[in-house]
Amino acid sequence: MPIAAAVVLGAASLLVAHPLGYDAWSWMVWARELLHGDLQTAGGPAIKALPVIVMAPLTPLGGAAPLLWLALMRISALVALLLAYRVGERLSGRIAGVTAAGLLVVGPDLYRTALYGSAEPLLLVFVLGAAERFLAGRPRAALALLGAGGLIRPELWPIVGVLALLLLVEWRRPDPVVLASAVLPPAIWLSVVWAGSGNPLSQWISINATAGPVPGLLPLAAAHGPAVTVLIRLAEAIVLPALVLAAVAVVDDARHRRVRVPWIAAVAIAWILLVAVMAQAGYPGSRRYLLGPASLLAVVAGAGLALVVASVRGSAARIAVGAALAGVILLAAFPTIRESAHLVSVAREQDRTLSGLRHAVALAGGPRAVLAAGRPAVNPWLQTALAWEMHAPLADVQATWGSRRTAPHWHPPAVVFRGPARLAGPRPVLPAGGHAVRVARTGGWDVVRVSG
Repeated sequence: MPIAAAVVLGAASLLVAHPLGYDAWSWMVWARELLHGDLQTAGGPAIKALPVIVMAPLTPLGGAAPLLWLALMRISALVALLLAYRVGERLSGRIAGVTAAGLLVVGPDLYRTALYGSAEPLLLVFVLGAAERFLAGRPRAALALLGAGGLIRPELWPIVGVLALLLLVEWRRPDPVVLASAVLPPAIWLSVVWAGSGNPLSQWISINATAGPVPGLLPLAAAHGPAVTVLIRLAEAIVLPALVLAAVAVVDDARHRRVRVPWIAAVAIAWILLVAVMAQAGYPGSRRYLLGPASLLAVVAGAGLALVVASVRGSAARIAVGAALAGVILLAAFPTIRESAHLVSVAREQDRTLSGLRHAVALAGGPRAVLAAGRPAVNPWLQTALAWEMHAPLADVQATWGSRRTAPHWHPPAVVFRGPARLAGPRPVLPAGGHAVRVARTGGWDVVRVSG
């Protein structure tokens, strides 16, 4: 029944707002190309294997394909909350379960990633599902789910590899499920990258550190580098009181020689350290990369809160302590809650912006006419959306990052789509000396044909 409710609510949420983010649109483009055997991964963000593979059979549905993916991510977010509750309950009862799910609700990234179709909600289903199977005494299933998560986040590869090795040493025999969990995800990922670029390592060779420092903590981040910035972001991915409660649970289990909480916490800590090390090496250290380990720390924090409450004598005192701790967590999460409250209205505006872009393409003569004029240019945040609309590779749409008059960052001849900067990114600048003719104006978009 709870799963059915998650499916209904997740699908119904599309009626409120249904914009896809920059990365999700790129996955749609690559999925269509993968299905047709002409995958080209140049000109966009880093590829993620699982979204592209899952989306590929959906792309013949045309405009319904993005909606189906978005519904899947919204459903996955709700299922992740159910799994967080179940894992917390298995660890320390209902209080722990409610706390674990609540920490994900008030966190900054589950809601945001589900709203825009990022793959993190599905990642949490795999990760929390793995934790639940681990607690149920099913290590094969746990490792298989964690391995599947490695098709979304490559930082899981070494973690799954180490866990697989430990299991094989303990069992003293090869196991096909364990071996496949460790080997198949990186093999599939690298094969997809190879098919799209001709080089399985191209994604890592071209990495640049694009994540900026945390506002207000610029001196610390600048002094100690991207790895420290990632660790600072952890206090945003999950509120500081929850980290303290997680530490309480780990220490208590260690003192009593229990292994369940320490093992879950160890996977989370290893994951965080890998993100930090990769950021130091030049890989982006975005906060949402910490959502997976933050979800594990949330269930550990739930166990910590249940432990603190249970240590108090008297039911009235326990209720008071539990309410006080919940209040502290909500107070720490208030800035995130306030920011999230505005996201739906922004998402609706983005729906209108995307609708305006589609209308602008139609007024410009449709995809064929636009592409016949040259490689179209657009505000950078909607490059991938326009490529999907054009039925074109990402490299065939000019993204105009950092466009300015001295360096427009796009080249005529082209049809240039100039949309609202707040929702589509900085408007592409028209270069001096080029012959520009306005083609259309609609929904906040100016369409200009520029000859060389």
